[in-house]
Amino acid sequence: MDRLTGRAPLHVARPEVGMTAEKAVDVLFRRHYAALLRVAVAMLGSRDGAEDAVQDAFVSLFRHWDRLRDPAAAEPYLRSAVLNRCRSGIRDRIRTRTLADLHVVPPPVEGSDQAVTVHQDNQKLAQALRQLPPRQREVVACRYLFELTVAETAETLGISVGAVKRHAYRGLRSLHTVLEGTR
Repeated sequence: MDRLTGRAPLHVARPEVGMTAEKAVDVLFRRHYAALLRVAVAMLGSRDGAEDAVQDAFVSLFRHWDRLRDPAAAEPYLRSAVLNRCRSGIRDRIRTRTLADLHVVPPPVEGSDQAVTVHQDNQKLAQALRQLPPRQREVVACRYLFELTVAETAETLGISVGAVKRHAYRGLRSLHTVLEGTR
């Protein structure tokens, strides 16, 4: 069961050596699009911007597939590409001074009380994430949304293991404080 969506995970094959670029990217898209989109929405606060960031990452992967030595490197590439595009999107908004209070993903279609509650909780979490300093937000997203290890997070963000631990601790402490205040 996926902790974020409450749904059973999709069991899609991994790309293999010798697969065509179209087939491999299709496999990766089916396997990772939803998780990458959740992280991008949490980072940017905008579903449109998040979809653009994730789609750009997949297009870039497709264009450069022939340069990839190992298909296993495609997943870390996508995570880094999405994070980089989110960072660029945030910088663009700062530059153009359009940092308005953004809305998150619309509520689930089901319409049940539980779905509405989950949506409200997700909105509170996304809002709290946007209040974190950029590096803490990136570390929390990698560690707890992408579910990367400390070492993988350090490698993805290009920072030390100690910095990952420090930013994760501070970010979680800040999130806890903010979220406790909203109850």
